[in-house]
Amino acid sequence: MATIGLVVNPAAGKDIRRLVAWGSVFGNREKVNTLIRFLQGFLGVTYGEHHVVYMPDPYDLVEAALREYSSPARLSFERAPIVSFGDASDTLRFTEWAVEEAKVSVLVTFGGDGTNRVVAKRSGDTPLFALSCGTNNVFAETIEPTLAGMALGFFLEGKVERDQVLRRCKRLRCFSGTREDIALVDVVFVTKRILGTKAVWEPETVRFIAVTQSSPLTIGLSSVIGRMVHILPEERYGAYALLGEEGQRVLAPLAPGLVREVCVSEFRVLEVGEVVPLPEGPGAIALDGEREILVYPGEEWRVCLEHDGPIRADMVRILELSQERSGWCGKGSHYAETWADYGRGSHQ
Repeated sequence: MATIGLVVNPAAGKDIRRLVAWGSVFGNREKVNTLIRFLQGFLGVTYGEHHVVYMPDPYDLVEAALREYSSPARLSFERAPIVSFGDASDTLRFTEWAVEEAKVSVLVTFGGDGTNRVVAKRSGDTPLFALSCGTNNVFAETIEPTLAGMALGFFLEGKVERDQVLRRCKRLRCFSGTREDIALVDVVFVTKRILGTKAVWEPETVRFIAVTQSSPLTIGLSSVIGRMVHILPEERYGAYALLGEEGQRVLAPLAPGLVREVCVSEFRVLEVGEVVPLPEGPGAIALDGEREILVYPGEEWRVCLEHDGPIRADMVRILELSQERSGWCGKGSHYAETWADYGRGSHQ
């Protein structure tokens, strides 16, 4: 019996970018619906017994889903024995308990990049199935929950090889003296020395951005570099940029519906193992889009790109491989030959 760790973050998708930009709210009702669709997909392709341990939260989101959806007896649920405070400490303590005590086979997260960043601090070698339910979803995968559930089912049923669908991710380690933290997507230094609502949406305060990956198809602070270069998650390098009042002008989507111009004064490739200093002076450091660390005068913060981040499951690849190995069009089948002929144009 496989044990699944489940994190449904009630705070994901509700930050201030719904007020200062045009982000839509990913509310509790939608999270419950998303979880039900995920379970339906999972049960649709599995046959054995599975056990789910889940993170408690002040809104009892998992319990709400189970009240609406009666899962079969072969799928059992257990509320983790931790006290819920309704903040990131819940995710951290649950992940630690799930990995070390419950010995989960996988961790499934419903949240954004911030949720997965916290999970990654304690996940170790446990694979993450990360579903996007937040504002910035660069690390988390945007996929229909039904398909995500099917992907997990195929994975646990052994329909795919682990080394074909699991990938060790990069991370950015940010440190100064005895203080340190990590980011999965970006580390940003801002001159506004306040944590407040955490989210960063004022480009004039940003002085430094380092990324593990970038794409012209994502939003958030990493999009500044994403508008310049495309860095794939599996490539063994990242990049960083210094921002100022002069330099190359870049139009970047910093939040949903919020496009702003920034000036990139310096741009560099960041190699694995390379350490670069952050700007000096008071300010704050944002990790994966949220201000987490206050920087005091005289402190010297540095960031290093590392290749020992969490292990992430590629759900799209799982679905592709499970399709390739089906009996209808698998290698050597009559249907595969027919399809190959069709593709060569013999149908014309």
